[in-house]
Amino acid sequence: MDTEALRLLIRDGETSTIEFKVAPPRVAELAERICGFANSLGGMLIIGVVDKTWEIVGVRSSSETVDVLLQAARLCKPTVQFRPSLPQIVEINEKELVLAHIPPNDGTLYQAGGVCWTRRGTYTVPLEIPEIEAFLYHRGTLAWEAQPVLRATLEDLDMTLVETFLEGRPIRNKVAGRLSRLDEILINLGSAIAVEDERNQQIIRPTNAGMLLFGYSPQQFLIQAEVVCVLYLDNLGMRRYADRRILHGTITQQIDQAEVFFKQYVPVAGYMDGFHRRDEPDYPLDALREAVVNAVVHRDYSLRGEAVRIFYYPNRIEIHNPGLLLPGITLIDLQQGKVRSKLRNPVIGTVLRDLPGGYMERVGSGITYMIDQMRKLGRPEPQFKEQGEIVVTFLKATPPVEDSSRTEASSSRQVPLDSAKQSSIPASIDELDSTREERQKLALRFVHEHGSITNRKYRDITGISGNTALRDLDELVERGSLRAIGNKRARRYTLP
Repeated sequence: MDTEALRLLIRDGETSTIEFKVAPPRVAELAERICGFANSLGGMLIIGVVDKTWEIVGVRSSSETVDVLLQAARLCKPTVQFRPSLPQIVEINEKELVLAHIPPNDGTLYQAGGVCWTRRGTYTVPLEIPEIEAFLYHRGTLAWEAQPVLRATLEDLDMTLVETFLEGRPIRNKVAGRLSRLDEILINLGSAIAVEDERNQQIIRPTNAGMLLFGYSPQQFLIQAEVVCVLYLDNLGMRRYADRRILHGTITQQIDQAEVFFKQYVPVAGYMDGFHRRDEPDYPLDALREAVVNAVVHRDYSLRGEAVRIFYYPNRIEIHNPGLLLPGITLIDLQQGKVRSKLRNPVIGTVLRDLPGGYMERVGSGITYMIDQMRKLGRPEPQFKEQGEIVVTFLKATPPVEDSSRTEASSSRQVPLDSAKQSSIPASIDELDSTREERQKLALRFVHEHGSITNRKYRDITGISGNTALRDLDELVERGSLRAIGNKRARRYTLP
């Protein structure tokens, strides 16, 4: 890092990714700080700066400071690797500072002194047990699908579905007498597990994967395992939805129901090619189906209260998948179709592959298939975003004439914030309603671009009071355009 960039960094003070130390603390304490960065977004330790005043004082011995940092990194389990591997020494005003760069978390859970640490603002704090579990679930280290459904028994599974699955497996995987011991078959598949009940007696219970694949009513036990389909008549979702369906049942049943939703609403244009009639839909249905399969197979089911959501707007279709990308996979990989096969839920993926219906025909090549199908119809390639969840967007070939909601929202954004704050009081109720609607369109555009919005951010972009912002956003929630997470002004608003 050059001197001027470092000056600017110090001038901005400590953040969740920057921490100052006037001198190296004891090695064990320094290991906790390094561990906290390594378990979160990464960051930089700058030694030789007063953390209260940001005064640059330098270190007594840069070589000793580097040694202490390397010792502290080795105290972390596993050892944290700096990037670059050796801390940097930078001189400012004839004073030497030592910089240690810790890369963002790569899916590894680090600990120091037997405790897993993380960064919260400018503090380093221990992770609690539920947070550690969530960390491991989100990164695919801990298998949610292998956990038992504690309130369920094998009677909650539809054995006809199990037998249909077994009949469809390749000959080499068939076992003589398989239908006489379905419990053993299910255990071997990872769809059931033997556990002890409250009386210390062994009982076989379905796993989460088994319930999702073969359950009579999976949502009775796993309320988050649903798909929500919403049809909007405007590009922002300002107006109340025209159709909303909550899809329940097994994973295959949800995929089939989503396909019915698409077939009902995706227009198909017919034209003559010589003596033959050809049908061309607005979107390739096979690509949409593949996107839904990817969503239900790869989603993070440990996130309670979340669901796969499909939003159909006049100019695009969005499929929102709860959870983040697994370590080692990037958005660029997705966009280029270069993702290697890496399943968050391998049991679900493996069983779907052998189920009748061709649900997992393209293991490892589903993204490439979606891209190719869009190209064949002359459509833009699918877009991928990671904004607290994975969002796949399918765009229409030719964007429709910009609707009024988009036009008005764009014109609203061009008004300087200062002038918005100083604008006169609306002269009538109609004008007041129009002003509120324009503000709400800004909020929705922000959510579409960034994934969520807070009361504070809404106030920043509109210049209104906290109470007015709360009323505006809550009205969007009541209308079904947004969903509120949290309490009062600390709420975060996302798409429903």
